[in-house]
Amino acid sequence: MSERGVVVAGGGIGGLALSIGLARAGFAVTVIERADRIADVGAGLVLYPNGIRALDTISAPLGKAVRAAGHVAAPGDVRPHLRSDGVRLAEDPIGDLENRWGTPHVMLLRSALQNALLDEALAVEVDLRIGREVVGHEDDGSSVTVSLSDGSTVTGSLLVGSDGLRSGVRERLLGPTPIRYRGYSSVRGRTAASHNFPVGVTAAGPGIDLFVGAVGGGLLYWTAKIVAPQGVWPAKTPSEALGDLLAEMADWDPALRELVETTDTAAGVVMTDIVDRDPIPQWTQGRVTLLGDAVHPMAPTLGQGAGMALEDAAVLTACLANDSLADYERLRVPRTREIVLLSRRTGGVDYERAVEFSTSDDQFARLFGWRTEGVQ
Repeated sequence: MSERGVVVAGGGIGGLALSIGLARAGFAVTVIERADRIADVGAGLVLYPNGIRALDTISAPLGKAVRAAGHVAAPGDVRPHLRSDGVRLAEDPIGDLENRWGTPHVMLLRSALQNALLDEALAVEVDLRIGREVVGHEDDGSSVTVSLSDGSTVTGSLLVGSDGLRSGVRERLLGPTPIRYRGYSSVRGRTAASHNFPVGVTAAGPGIDLFVGAVGGGLLYWTAKIVAPQGVWPAKTPSEALGDLLAEMADWDPALRELVETTDTAAGVVMTDIVDRDPIPQWTQGRVTLLGDAVHPMAPTLGQGAGMALEDAAVLTACLANDSLADYERLRVPRTREIVLLSRRTGGVDYERAVEFSTSDDQFARLFGWRTEGVQ
């Protein structure tokens, strides 16, 4: 591998986005991904204007492909905020975001985003090695030799740990650090688009918040946040989780219940506990650094997990192109610390705080007004 070679551990959103940016900047990039395929399950995600802006900076064709793969909020689109009995309390004018911030609000299935990233990575000749894992590395000060689970090695001038919440690269770099349960779990699925809520809805009842959004292709993605002891909901089977959720929603408005009742169970129902980690001030040691959930996992309340990983990728690409790795931490640590803590503070199942946040211009500006710091 050339002296401008980079090894990326993890072929998720952040890792593939970084590999695309670096390949376009003239780097030779090898991505090591432990999974042997991208699972098409019920999970969806939101990309707010800052995330789309980062995608466009990494690759204009990629930004275009992601828009085509999901639902782009149109002018006038509004996502209502309801009480569980159907009473409208507020609304989120998601269709106005592009006019205000220059890039749109896009929702899509996680697998659709992964596929768009994968197609672009292959188009720019990223060396993608799937079905194997980074199990160790040695940094000799001039290069990093990375050991893989199949017994092979790969060498580069930098190793980037983008290997998710339970990052092996992070643990080897920084030692074990606690994952913190935030007091609620998530059940997620997809259903056919609803004539009642064509672009989505949010609703809240005792102990449950429901978020629903259009993800393109005539589909809606939904996620229910549920106050519960850690481990309870992930221990259920998908059918048990769906049935128990509907039982908890017995008194909800029928139009809201219908969104969960009509779930496409064949497409998957996903149950996870919501966790994050405390922010840290140092991400880099020598020729090894971290990106995305490997360094700053966050509660999903603000829809910024993917956006922060894409921002990381855009900034790290620019820093490496300018031979200024130290600037990556300088630019990203304060930004991601703020978003992790803001997500934590607004992250409980607490409708009043969600409405308060949705109407705060200052907080919108802090989230969506991010510009590609130093990116040429």
